[in-house]
Amino acid sequence: MKDEEIKREKRRRRRIRNQIFAYFVIVLFGVAVLAGLYFGVNGVIRYLKNYNDKVSEVIAEAESSAAAELESELPQEQSEPPTVPEEKDYTPKLSDDPLGELVDKLLQDMSVEEMVAGMFMVTPEALTGVQTVVQAGDGTKDALAEKPVGGIVYSAKNFKSKEQFQEMLENTKGFSKYPLFMAVTAECGTESSFGIADTKKASELTDTDAAGEAYTVVAQTLASYGINMDFAPVAEIVSSDGDSSLQGRTFGSDAAAVAPLVSASVQALQENGVSAVIQKFPGAGTGQKSLEELKNSEFIIYEAAILNGADCIMVSNMSSKGLDASGTPNALSGAVITDVLRGSLGFDGVVITDALDEESITQGYTPAEAAVAAITAGADVLYRTADFDEAYAGVLQAIEDGKITKERIRESLVRIYRVKYQDTVLE
Repeated sequence: MKDEEIKREKRRRRRIRNQIFAYFVIVLFGVAVLAGLYFGVNGVIRYLKNYNDKVSEVIAEAESSAAAELESELPQEQSEPPTVPEEKDYTPKLSDDPLGELVDKLLQDMSVEEMVAGMFMVTPEALTGVQTVVQAGDGTKDALAEKPVGGIVYSAKNFKSKEQFQEMLENTKGFSKYPLFMAVTAECGTESSFGIADTKKASELTDTDAAGEAYTVVAQTLASYGINMDFAPVAEIVSSDGDSSLQGRTFGSDAAAVAPLVSASVQALQENGVSAVIQKFPGAGTGQKSLEELKNSEFIIYEAAILNGADCIMVSNMSSKGLDASGTPNALSGAVITDVLRGSLGFDGVVITDALDEESITQGYTPAEAAVAAITAGADVLYRTADFDEAYAGVLQAIEDGKITKERIRESLVRIYRVKYQDTVLE
């Protein structure tokens, strides 16, 4: 009789193990399908590996437990019958931040030298040493292999025809080991050499639909060439008798009226695959204005754009003593970038410096000093340094000397790559 009870007990426990195994196999395939839809092939491989480990662990535990019980004496008649182990949910949870996981994976094999290079945005002339670049050949290929910069900014002299421009950009991207920001400055309504159809000037646009339509024209043309970043729109507020260089380029003089127009322009660019770079924080007229005063004027525009998902903001080379009493240029000021833009306004996108080859910077800083100061202040992209090689070497030396940490460099690369790869994850 006891032999028969032992056999029944073995059969019962074998059924339990088989049920557990069948349950997890079914869930395995369900998770594989979901993960495939969400992450693509690489994601599936990663999640299946983690999941299979968990399945194997559960099955091993069940078998070990059953074997141990069979080796022990049978329970007395008064004992309660064995219970089925409580089922646990070992289904892998989809990440709350798949973009962050992707970026971490992409950056893990980059050297410090490569990450530093990835913070620079240069002209094709600064990259190659050629006076005027209209094509991308071995010189571009070799330069990108030596210093894989994060971005290249093109101007009117680089554009000869749509076909020529598109071919140059395609070749350049093909030469780069890492993804590039390919940038231009193309504002609505301004005279453009990039083959963009005429639109109204910003000052002539009075509603969000019109602003969105104007920048949609700009974005679609740029995207057709392979441009993925535009130094626009201008977020300044200026009166009719204000800064002459801004006349016609701004949406008006009232921050509350300008804010929705800037946000609509940003959305139009980014919905068409072109990252907007809002110009220029904190504003030309900030001067002695305090933080509280700016929150009720210029900062209304930036807060709205940030809430609407602006990818990038350019910080000016002017000084705003109401925010930084030292008079340090805004692009090199931790008080302006870290305390105000990131702290008070909550911007966690890409901060781009104003052109670091301008006299307002070069008269007080060497290329290396300006680059190090900008990174220390919290900037992510160093735009158009006066001497790329010197600035690059200066940042590497600052890391070696302990003035800048490797973690600080990686922090900027994470922000940069989150913008570069955001569409990949969405797709």
